Amino acid sequence: MKTKLLLATCLTIAAAFAATAQNHQTFKGVPIDGKTSAFVNQLKQKGFQTVGKTDTLIGTFAGYSDCEVTVLSSAQTDNVYGARVQIPMCAPLLIYTEYKKLQTALTEKYGEPVKPQNERPTKEEEDFVTALGQLIVDVKESFVFPYSCVYNTDRGSVTLNGSFFPATKCGGGYIIITYIDKANNTVHQQSIYDDL
Repeated sequence: MKTKLLLATCLTIAAAFAATAQNHQTFKGVPIDGKTSAFVNQLKQKGFQTVGKTDTLIGTFAGYSDCEVTVLSSAQTDNVYGARVQIPMCAPLLIYTEYKKLQTALTEKYGEPVKPQNERPTKEEEDFVTALGQLIVDVKESFVFPYSCVYNTDRGSVTLNGSFFPATKCGGGYIIITYIDKANNTVHQQSIYDDL
């Protein structure tokens, strides 16, 4: 009898964990939920390593090495509501090409984006990118290409951005993918509104 009770308890706990995981957006298969340290530990198990801050990790993402992942969490509760991955692109001319590859993959996984911007670069943007590739620029401010799209899911959202930052160590830029969990982001936003 005790064995049956123990088995029923274990199955109930497993079912509850599975239901919780299904209710949250995931990043690298990890539900975006819980405290920062627990989420970071799960990413470490996936091969990421912490650097400096406890909410910043480095690792391989979608086949790109040296990606920086920032865990987004509420300052008041320390609950995770998102994860942002920056994929380094040292050649400015590759940003748009790699952005389109990732956009295709995300569209296959999540369906059509609800907010695509600049599906094709304008002539001016192509000229700008070409000029940047030919010039050595010492600029302190960041320029952001207007390449962006948003994928909404039942559990949250995924945003893809292509950006050029001349101040990066390699002179290129980043492709940034941000994963936001709907439920935890709502709680986070409410805590901000409560402060205002």
